[in-house]
Amino acid sequence: GRGIAAREERRRAEQEGIIFTTLASHTHHNRTTRGHSTRGMGPAVSALAFPAPGLDEDFYLEGLLKRPDLVYLTTSRGEKIPAVYINRESQYTILYSHGNAEDLGLILPDIDWLAQETGCNVLAYDYVGYSISRLRERRSPSEAGCIRSIDAAWTYLTTTASVSANNIVIIGRSIGSGPATDLASRHTESAGLVLISPITSGAWAIFGRGASRAFYALDIFRNYEKVGGYVVTAAMV
Repeated sequence: GRGIAAREERRRAEQEGIIFTTLASHTHHNRTTRGHSTRGMGPAVSALAFPAPGLDEDFYLEGLLKRPDLVYLTTSRGEKIPAVYINRESQYTILYSHGNAEDLGLILPDIDWLAQETGCNVLAYDYVGYSISRLRERRSPSEAGCIRSIDAAWTYLTTTASVSANNIVIIGRSIGSGPATDLASRHTESAGLVLISPITSGAWAIFGRGASRAFYALDIFRNYEKVGGYVVTAAMV
């Protein structure tokens, strides 16, 4: 049934997230350092970085779309993305960016647990090209789309929800470390930045450090350029 399909998607998400964040020390790194061509690095980075789960709309109808705390955000380009805002009337709010091969519908138990264990409010959102955005608007994921998505989430918190910027803790997991780090670098007034299994950059994670430098213009989420360039409380897990 759909529950089994969802579990399989989640298992694949976990496997691909581990692969994505550790490839730099495995075969792709070895191929790069041996001088093999990385001409197709740009498309390869995008393909590996954004393996959006391919669940059908019925899965979301039975879970995400039934949430009373579901809200829709609008990006600067008019794209509609779903988000869940768990409001516990806490002083602090977590802005959570999920991993690369999962989506908001798959991480609902995780964000419920996060809110319960921390006692904080939690806003988790989906990237353009994931879940409802993929199904209803036929969007495709991209680095720029992820940045627009987290900007829409930040705007929602600081305007609609009236959360003070200095009470927002930005958390990013795996590929989510990209938009999280980018946002924190532009909003140093935030309460802090937490990165879980972060990537150094897209190309670095997949092909190794040398490829990241050689094909700099094609690289995505160059976190190594941003994470040390501002003053904010930060932690890596």
